[in-house]
Amino acid sequence: MQRKEIQRGDLFYYDFGKREGSVQSGERPVMVIQADNFNANAPTIIVAAVTAVMKKKYLPSHIILGEDFGLKKLSMVLLEQIQTVNKDELTDYIGSVNDERLWKQINAALKKTFGLWIYNTDRNGDVRCLCPKCLSDYIHDPNYIVRRLDPFAKSKDNCDKCNNSGWDYIVYDKHTSVKGKGCRNVK
Repeated sequence: MQRKEIQRGDLFYYDFGKREGSVQSGERPVMVIQADNFNANAPTIIVAAVTAVMKKKYLPSHIILGEDFGLKKLSMVLLEQIQTVNKDELTDYIGSVNDERLWKQINAALKKTFGLWIYNTDRNGDVRCLCPKCLSDYIHDPNYIVRRLDPFAKSKDNCDKCNNSGWDYIVYDKHTSVKGKGCRNVK
């Protein structure tokens, strides 16, 4: 039986082989992330690993797929764990991710993963190193918007407020950072 044409979002099983460290290994589901116009004639295809281990859900490159699309367990795609593979090494077809809401998340996550994300430069925010307690103070204050500066940063610094260990965040004052950036009524 001939396999259907592979499309972006298709889920298959693939054997990554034995690997060391944090890269995915063994046989597991993968999701095709390569564009359809490249899929038709190329002998290779770009895939991202899928896992049922729900770790680091806060990372922008980890998108929860759920148990839908033919997956047997609650799963998420790891968009930092991508690999080019031979099409003929993909084994059993599982299903296809066809949810528009999920694709918006996946596309945004791919942009962030590859540094193609364009941040809103119109806002004026302050970069601050914050420990979890000081971060919580800002998050629970309705006057501020807080975003992690670099979710992939590996080393912590000292908190600007209390000197405990923390990460860098951009802190926006809701009232001044977006002032004049909204819609105006035109008569």
